[in-house]
Order: sequence, then C-alpha cells, then structure tokens
Amino acid sequence: MRFTLVKDLRSDALMRPLLNGLLLFAGTFLVADAFLKRDHIGLDRDTLSATLYGNEAEFIDPVSEHFVLELLHSDIFFMMMTLLILSAVYARLCPFKRIAAVVINIAMIAAAADIVLFALAYYKGEAYLLPWLGAFWLWHGTALFMASASLLYLNVLKKP
Repeated sequence: MRFTLVKDLRSDALMRPLLNGLLLFAGTFLVADAFLKRDHIGLDRDTLSATLYGNEAEFIDPVSEHFVLELLHSDIFFMMMTLLILSAVYARLCPFKRIAAVVINIAMIAAAADIVLFALAYYKGEAYLLPWLGAFWLWHGTALFMASASLLYLNVLKKP
C-alpha cells in the first residue's frame, strides 16, 4: 500500500496508473458480483424465495445449507478485500474527510448487515429477504460510489 506514503498521487508516474487499474477492477467486480448473485440466487423477492426455500408448484428444491455457508464464506472474503481497498483509496483521495468517513461507515455497516440478513433469511424466514436486498444494494452502490469518486479525484477534480 505504497499509495498511503506518496504525497501527491495525481502526479506520481507509478501510483496513478496502478490506482486507476485497481479502481476500475474493483468497480467491475462489484457489477459482476451483482450479475452473479442474480444468476445464482436471484435479486428479487420471488426468485430469492424460490431459491432459498424451494417451490413445490414449480418443482424447485431449496438450496442446501452447504451452498449457503459457502456463499457466505466467499462473500465475507470478497467484501473484506473490496471494501478495505476501496476505503483506503477513497479516504486518501477524498478531500472531504467527514463525508468520506460517513460513506465508508455506510458501506461497512451495509456489508456486515448483508451477511447477517442473508443468514437470517435462510434460517429464520422470508421476513429478512427485503432487508437483505436493501443491504446488498446499499453496500454495492456505496462501494461503486467510492470507486467512481476516487477515479474522479485521481484524474479529474482538483483538491479544494
């Protein structure tokens, strides 16, 4: 994390392209993650309900506990890596430190809620499906905002 030591990231010949690539890949990962979730479990109430609990009328079996735990395990890892990297870059580049702290906290809390609410939806019932969808979209949207804002601060906007 050499970028934490460089004073002016916009003029550093090595760090600027590296951070641009990192931010573009992080944004791409977040979009791809949403498409992957839509394909694997669904991102609407009906599809998600059929995936988690099954649907006898349509002969859909519920997913196994093994699948859910594996999904949670991989989500925790990728959330941690994505959000910690994006937070470090965004906190370094954003000139408005109070706003940066709020945005980072929203993303972290929503990501933690995503994990807890998905487990609750699987083990406790459908009442947690919509809150999980809200947390999922909130942390993805906030993370995409951090990546986009960081790209703007790095390449376009000047410090106030």
